[in-house]
Amino acid sequence: MGSSGDRLLAFLAGAAVGGIAALLLAPEKGEVTRKKIRKMFEELQERGEDACGETGKALEGKAKELAKLAKSQTGAIKEAFAEGKEAYLKELKKG
Repeated sequence: MGSSGDRLLAFLAGAAVGGIAALLLAPEKGEVTRKKIRKMFEELQERGEDACGETGKALEGKAKELAKLAKSQTGAIKEAFAEGKEAYLKELKKG
């Protein structure tokens, strides 16, 4: 998954633990606490969506880089194969 995925997972786990702790330790009325928790989870959802979007953009960029690299390597491999074939045919004619 990589470090971005690990950070996202750690963030989500921390947020869940924080939410549970807020429920258990809240000195306010249940309704107020529920509103705060709802707001916290909405913010968590928004942050998670943002993190996923950023990770997706980063992965898309890496995929494009790898596609370019693969394309350039394909050309080099074709060229090397053609040179090898030519050398092989020359050796056959000598022998």
